[in-house]
Amino acid sequence: MKSINRRKFIRISSLTTASLAVLNSSSMAALINNPSSDPVSTLQLLESAFLSPPESTRAGGYWWWFNGLVNKKGITRDLEEFKLKGIGNVLLVNSAGGLAGVPYPQGEKFLSSGWKALYRHALKEADRLGIEVGVNLSSGWCMGGPWIKPENAGRWFLQSTLNVKGPQKFSEKLPLPGGRDGYDNVFNPPGFKDYIDLPLNQLDYRDTSVVAILNPNGDQAKISGARKAVFSAKTNRKDASNFAKANDVMGPTLYPWTNEATDKPIPLNSVINLTEKVDKDGFLNWNVPEGDWTIIRTGHRMTGSKLMIAQPEADGLSIDWFDNRGVEIQFENLGNVLLEETAKANSKALKYFCDDSFEDGFPNWTPKILEKFKAFCAYDPQPYLPVLAGFIIENAEVSDRFLHDYRKTIADCMANGHYKRFAELCHEKGLKVQNESAGPSRSGTMCMDTLKNLGRSDNPMGEFWLGPKHDEPGNLDDDKPYSVSRLENGQNKVTKMVASAAHIYGKATASAEAFTSFRSWKDAPGNLKQALDRAFCEGINRIVIHTTTASRPEDGLPGYEYGAGTHFNPNVTWWEKSGAFFTYVSRCQHLLRSGKFVADVLFYNGDAAPNIVLPKHVSPDLGKGYDYDVCNEEVLLTRLSVQNNFIVLPDGMRYRVLVLPDEKRMPEAVVTKIEQLVKAGATVIGTRPSKAPGLSNYPTCDLNVKNIANKVWGKIDGKNIKFNQYGKGRVYQGESIRNVLLKDGIKPDFEYDGDGNFIDFIHRKTENEDLYFITNRLNKAVKSTCTFRIGNKQPQLWDAVTGEITKNIPYKILGNRIVIDFDFASFQSYFVIFPKVVSGVALSKNYPFPKLTDKQLLNGSWEVSFDPKWGGPDKITFDELSDWSKHTDEGIKYYSGKAVYRKTFNLDQPSKNKITYLDLGIVKDIASVKLNGKDLGIVWTSPWRVNVSECLKNTNNLLEIEVINQWPNRLIGDAALPKEKRLTNTNIVFKKTDPLMASGLLGPVRILESNS
Repeated sequence: MKSINRRKFIRISSLTTASLAVLNSSSMAALINNPSSDPVSTLQLLESAFLSPPESTRAGGYWWWFNGLVNKKGITRDLEEFKLKGIGNVLLVNSAGGLAGVPYPQGEKFLSSGWKALYRHALKEADRLGIEVGVNLSSGWCMGGPWIKPENAGRWFLQSTLNVKGPQKFSEKLPLPGGRDGYDNVFNPPGFKDYIDLPLNQLDYRDTSVVAILNPNGDQAKISGARKAVFSAKTNRKDASNFAKANDVMGPTLYPWTNEATDKPIPLNSVINLTEKVDKDGFLNWNVPEGDWTIIRTGHRMTGSKLMIAQPEADGLSIDWFDNRGVEIQFENLGNVLLEETAKANSKALKYFCDDSFEDGFPNWTPKILEKFKAFCAYDPQPYLPVLAGFIIENAEVSDRFLHDYRKTIADCMANGHYKRFAELCHEKGLKVQNESAGPSRSGTMCMDTLKNLGRSDNPMGEFWLGPKHDEPGNLDDDKPYSVSRLENGQNKVTKMVASAAHIYGKATASAEAFTSFRSWKDAPGNLKQALDRAFCEGINRIVIHTTTASRPEDGLPGYEYGAGTHFNPNVTWWEKSGAFFTYVSRCQHLLRSGKFVADVLFYNGDAAPNIVLPKHVSPDLGKGYDYDVCNEEVLLTRLSVQNNFIVLPDGMRYRVLVLPDEKRMPEAVVTKIEQLVKAGATVIGTRPSKAPGLSNYPTCDLNVKNIANKVWGKIDGKNIKFNQYGKGRVYQGESIRNVLLKDGIKPDFEYDGDGNFIDFIHRKTENEDLYFITNRLNKAVKSTCTFRIGNKQPQLWDAVTGEITKNIPYKILGNRIVIDFDFASFQSYFVIFPKVVSGVALSKNYPFPKLTDKQLLNGSWEVSFDPKWGGPDKITFDELSDWSKHTDEGIKYYSGKAVYRKTFNLDQPSKNKITYLDLGIVKDIASVKLNGKDLGIVWTSPWRVNVSECLKNTNNLLEIEVINQWPNRLIGDAALPKEKRLTNTNIVFKKTDPLMASGLLGPVRILESNS
């Protein structure tokens, strides 16, 4: 055992539950991950925080203020309830009406004196309650406002051509480009119909460059054939839905342009720069040399894109995403105002500014692009600008290389001109920055280096959605399209990417906007768990629930809401019982932030742009049971090194192998770094590169790439010879990743059996513990034998739903792995902890996988009490358990809210030395149980049962079950009533013909016994 300073030991081991509540995640991580920490003490710390999670591990929420329709009473109520139930931070988003069918009433105008007073009140109350606040730095989204002038707005490049014959003296005004030339298939940017066809004089057209090419062949000098099919993608002018898959976005840009015999290219030395000969009004004075010339005028227009659902007083153009001046203007006009009001409030609650999801079309230019291009690529792009108009300069391959460099420049401008500068501005004011900066974007083709964008954020963030009918059988299946499941092959679109970014850039959290949907009040915690656990296994460990809308109590129930989101606020029917769900979130997030993510493989995603990480998937080359991260060029060049044959990052992440993309083009700097890594002991798997992708240092770069690769790959041909030893390391080509790992004795990290089973996992490791989170991805009970790549350590089972820790579960040792037999209820999850030592926390009183037998069915009549205020009878007898929505009494049929079921019963046969459970069967949608006056807690997910062993009597048992359904049934019932007779009030539209939702305690309710 490693030694530990006695003072540090006392400090760790004496932490109480109360002190854990205020211990933040970073402090806890420092203790848990300290190599000199005593294993007993760190395990106790981990356990204590699991049982009573620190506030820093709580869920967050999107706290929408729509149309300023908030007041102090509502603000205080919201924040107090958030604190009470388990929300620890809020993202304040100011916006216009919430995308619903009925207009949102007007409250305080954004940034008015009344609004500022409410903002100050919110910060004071958040400070009082210990709730952290972030603010979206725009009304609506993404970023912009009335202070953004056309010259600082998003831009599209435009080009015009004019053919002239020399020799002659040319002195004419050059033709302006068409306002949407090259943008014929735009369909997805928000509000594009309002601006796409505006006259050019309303679009702030500005010139960038004018060049002439000696072009005797006219349009025959342009790219042709199959290569032309990818032209719009390569030039950043292809629109796409936000449903677009990553490979469909990246694939066309990676399609190589090869030279063809029929090409009529323009030699580079036949390009003349005329920019200095054109005046501000577009007049060109030029002595045209002999020959046929084409003059190409390149300029740019503002896209015209505006904010999404911004308040009218704060609406305006979206910023230029590629130049720091845009975000600086935003900060000057909004950020500084918010900071001034924060200072007046004397509050420390404000922790970060936020830049919400990128949904601003596909801008592709910036006024200073020539300057930025030269700085990034080290050559002048002007002679190659005709390539953007389709002309082949020098040859097709050279033209393709220029387009590669152009797209890389755009991606770098976004990462550094916007996201890096935004972070700098926030840090200068003592704030953090949070960005949802990598999609799913609208348009899906936005040219970005997603990992680089995310790496600029303190809280890198993505999102995950619920499908429109995700709770219906089959709608989560892998073969369902994204429009049905909001998943790609069963996985979230961007969350693995966000998690990889967090890991490779050394961020403590991987955040996600959680549960976004168009299913207003149709989801309760029980059917959200499967989506949450999926995201956890993808690497998310900080959720921000979408939505926790602010509301005024006087606006009734369920109140005004956002049209897109799963609603979590005091107005939802089941809010009073939501604490159990939030505790589950906190426990999971506590453990999933502990230690470091365990991955055997680091995939290099290449150096091209757009550069997007695919959703989590099983690579055929790797197979099941291994996990991975994905890195970009920046991280590979600046953060990777080698220690003891592991590829490591300075923040503690390590990987066994680096896998290269199946691509022969590689920058000289990258192949040089790979040579260094392999020489130092790394294992690299991938294709031998043969040339560079761009024009920097061309053509010498190609020779250098080839020479370095020949050293590192040696005689490998990928068929007969697949391996080369170089320095202390190795290179493989033509060998599967799985085979390389298995040859090294590295078996899968996690495996499971069972036909048709799907047990997902994620593995994290502290200095002294291994932590696996495993979850049944199926909506049915399954049995599975699971195998963990852990040596001889005694496993413990930690149940984040109940808080129970079981230390005596049966297991087998199989070589250097441990095997455990599991029973999973539908969508059930567990943490399996492998500590160095066993600590003193009490064992669970429940055996985790009891063999249950039916003891007694509680059939017959039940007394049920509804709330007459919401239309139900004060008391009624159900002859048997039934669905409220099928009842003949309309007060029950359309009831939404809480009802209490009561039954007195005797045991048919007394129980002796048996563990006894009450199983509720089907519950719609959440319940709590009392037996003989003892509160047995909230039941919100499977298995829908509680242990009743300590309070069950042989006779005269009084059972009380509170059940709460959701809002739709009452809203549907009210839709058939005159407005004055309705019990509800909301802006979300329901129709009287909408289907009712199954509601109530449906059962069967049973007494179950176990001998375990």
